[in-house]
Amino acid sequence: MTEKKMAVRPQDVNHEANAQEFMFRAMLNKNAFIQIVRVDKVKYISDDEPPLVNLTPLVLGFSGEGTPIENSQVFNIPVWRLQRGSSALIMDPVVDDIGLMLCCDRDTSRVRETKKEDMPGSSRTHNEADGVYLGGMLNASPMQYVRFADDGISIVSPLVVTVESPTVEINASTSVTLNSSNIVLNGPVSQGAGSYAGDFNFKGNITAEGEVTGKGIKLSDHVHNGVQTGSGNTGKPQ
Repeated sequence: MTEKKMAVRPQDVNHEANAQEFMFRAMLNKNAFIQIVRVDKVKYISDDEPPLVNLTPLVLGFSGEGTPIENSQVFNIPVWRLQRGSSALIMDPVVDDIGLMLCCDRDTSRVRETKKEDMPGSSRTHNEADGVYLGGMLNASPMQYVRFADDGISIVSPLVVTVESPTVEINASTSVTLNSSNIVLNGPVSQGAGSYAGDFNFKGNITAEGEVTGKGIKLSDHVHNGVQTGSGNTGKPQ
């Protein structure tokens, strides 16, 4: 990283207290704390671990004369992920995302390698190499998202929403509505004996490629009694 220099003003050196303040500010200027950064590269280690990212700080430094100094790229910064135990919200960054990088107080290289309590890898402090990427800000409006509002929760996506689990249970005390031009059920459908058991009502036609059975009577081969054999047909159901 290119060192950022501070311009010296006359008031910075005309008094001992001012000179000490200037030196203190110059020392702080060499440290990194929290920066706005752009994601330049995303590097995946495995399917189970958060990726590493290369970042470029967006706020430029400046020389003693006030000339802008371009920032250097920071490499292999770990990505923060909302996680507890083996449960996580996975939303990895993509190139050109803008977010925050928080820089740790001490060298974190050994802890990152061993993932347990360890000594700092060096004497460096508040260095960009020990940053953590915290996620998005100043980005475009999302096209897929989860929104929490006073009137409920919305899950929106222009693509596929997939739920994978051995068992999926929906508990709705009022109603469940499925709105789609086509609903496909890949599996047996049964009605339980719970408190919401009831009738099936359809406004459209019902077509079955297999057998339809009601009260043990098959629709395809059941017979009507009390009908005289001949070429006539039975009447319509009453």
